Amino acid sequence: MAYINATLWNDLQVTNATNEKRFSELGIIDAVKASTKGIDYIPPSAKQALRDASSLRDVLIPVIKDQTVTVVQTPGFTFIPSNLPESAQYFFAAFDVFSGFRHYPAAHANNTIDSDYQRGVVMNNVAYAMGNTVESLLDTQLEARKTQVLANTAQVSPAVNDYVFNTTPDELEIKRAAQKDTFFYNLEALMAANELAGTYRIVTNRGGLTVPRGEALKYGAANDKNLRALDFFDLDKMHESGNISPGSDLMRGFLIRDGAIGVYENFPFDFRDGTKIGGKEWSISDVELPHVKMRANIYTNAEATDATALITSGSDSNLIMSHFEEMAIWVRFYIVYRYNSDLTTRAQDIVKVTGLAT
Repeated sequence: MAYINATLWNDLQVTNATNEKRFSELGIIDAVKASTKGIDYIPPSAKQALRDASSLRDVLIPVIKDQTVTVVQTPGFTFIPSNLPESAQYFFAAFDVFSGFRHYPAAHANNTIDSDYQRGVVMNNVAYAMGNTVESLLDTQLEARKTQVLANTAQVSPAVNDYVFNTTPDELEIKRAAQKDTFFYNLEALMAANELAGTYRIVTNRGGLTVPRGEALKYGAANDKNLRALDFFDLDKMHESGNISPGSDLMRGFLIRDGAIGVYENFPFDFRDGTKIGGKEWSISDVELPHVKMRANIYTNAEATDATALITSGSDSNLIMSHFEEMAIWVRFYIVYRYNSDLTTRAQDIVKVTGLAT
């Protein structure tokens, strides 16, 4: 039987507990995860191999390199071009993002914050911090794989030098006036002119897509514009990230063709085998972790302990002979991308984009 007493205020405090941590969008992860669906250059068998591969083994992807084909205008037996192709192999590096937490249930027997609530908050905070680390790794890879050449910018510029590829930072610079209703159409036309046509998405700093996003939203079915000509990106192809800084510009980010880059999780043996030993358990998360957007390798353990050191003043008898629970969270993944034999001369379908303030 429940009685009315002063502890009801503790319950009210638990209900209204808040998490001070601030969460920003992790749009780089969203963009790369969405791009992964467009990968058609890795066969299903290789994708499965990436899932199970040991760190001592590489998954080699065969490639037939671009070739200079000899064509003559004199037919006959005298000279038949051999035009032999050249093949190559490439492979991907695995990345590890690791964290976890420890939880002492007995510490909450004399605490106004609910045990399950605190554990949930910590799990979300850990996942967000891991997501930020994943974003940093993806951003580094996008920088490394961005195109270093891009032609035909003048052909898609509504006015002189609206679109200019600056080869010093290897960035496509777009004037402020060009960041409006024809912005997305011009970008896709530019990539098609570089023989890299396809479906694209874009990820920028927070607020970086305010102008083009507003242009895309303000024209409805009844309007005096030809929306087909404007070719707006769908809203799910416009991503923003708190981890991209615009500096003094309005926008900075990457234009990415679907399939240009992607991620595949990797699960070491004991995790995929579901090993259980003496209260310790290895498993794979059933769902993608929030913020990280990938399934993780999960290790859990419970140990008996004297946790009185958690209390700085006095001694809590609940903690003298108690236990803790701990969880290790290991996101291991490959960052995959299209083969390019020479980034210095061959245009790439990842473009660093800068929206100028003038």
